[in-house]
Amino acid sequence: MSCPICKSNEKKILYRLCDNMKIMGADFPETPSFIAKCKKCGLIYMDTKASQKDFLSYYMYGAVAPKYYDMFGQEDTDEYYHHLHELMKPYIGTDSRMLDIAGAWGEFAGYMSRLGYRDVTVLDPNEKCISSANKFGVKTLLTDSTGMGDAADNSFDMVILNHSLEHILDVDSTMRNISRVLKDEGYLFIEVPDIEGYADEAAAPFNFLTYEHVLHMSMNDIENLAGEYGFEILDKGCYYKKVSNYPSIYAVLRKGEKQALVYSDEPEKALVRYLEKSQKTLEHFLAPLRQSGEKLILWGIGASTAILIESFKGCNVTALIDKNPDRQGLTFNINGKPYVIEPPESVGDGTILILSIPYHDSIERQIRDMGLTNEIAALK
Repeated sequence: MSCPICKSNEKKILYRLCDNMKIMGADFPETPSFIAKCKKCGLIYMDTKASQKDFLSYYMYGAVAPKYYDMFGQEDTDEYYHHLHELMKPYIGTDSRMLDIAGAWGEFAGYMSRLGYRDVTVLDPNEKCISSANKFGVKTLLTDSTGMGDAADNSFDMVILNHSLEHILDVDSTMRNISRVLKDEGYLFIEVPDIEGYADEAAAPFNFLTYEHVLHMSMNDIENLAGEYGFEILDKGCYYKKVSNYPSIYAVLRKGEKQALVYSDEPEKALVRYLEKSQKTLEHFLAPLRQSGEKLILWGIGASTAILIESFKGCNVTALIDKNPDRQGLTFNINGKPYVIEPPESVGDGTILILSIPYHDSIERQIRDMGLTNEIAALK
């Protein structure tokens, strides 16, 4: 595929990301995907045969967006939303019309509504999310950023892409739609994970390379995005997003003039550092398991964890387990041997190794509720 920002076909493959993209759902092709660098602008992106339509289906029917209040608690969530509001406040008033793209369950829109903002719209393709957002008393649009549904031209004072742009393969359609619905004097707020901060965080190995993220952006990429689509940057910065534990960058944009692209190799250098750190951390954990020959049952093969499977070469893996029926039956290889993802009912002897760090506690509770007595270990 071409670069999502500058559309160049010149790329450098940096890492084999996934053996089988069908792990994301039945609509995805049964093909590998890679992490690539655009040779023209330096953007790091997923090079895949999957389409925007495939990812849209995933977010409509397969993925379950986290509910921040449930996962992180009200205090930390409201602290994060307060931070977002402080960044946006200089550019909006309580009468401003705001569009929150991929606004999920409507939690941030609801927070803004409680602050007195009377015209906030959540746009999301998932019916359950939209149903939840309606309960906050905000407006909703059941569609995605590449279609925009019934959103009228020149109708919003601010469009929000808060940790949603990195999930969008078709950046061109999204940005053209944003330009269409945004007023001439309106503002675009963008916040995404910061690839240049990945290696500095003490997160689980390869955590930031979840298959849901198709873009891995730096501030240079935000500046190139602005320049490519005729926006100027009024404010920008970086900080640590406490909820989700993500190094993040943000920018406030306004319509302006198209600018020339600026190439940077810093994102590639940052990715290489992160890959090396992730592999070293994982090897430190796996070495004793290889030596002991302990039976391992890998539990939870999904968008954020399937990347880890190949690293278990030399380990005594006896099974891959996932409770999602759409993933059961898919095949991955370890030590040259094919392993089929099985349902929890197939668990035999061995230590259950929960691959997900953020959801470890809830998965462990589910395992115990099933009556399984296997020893449970956490990936560290």
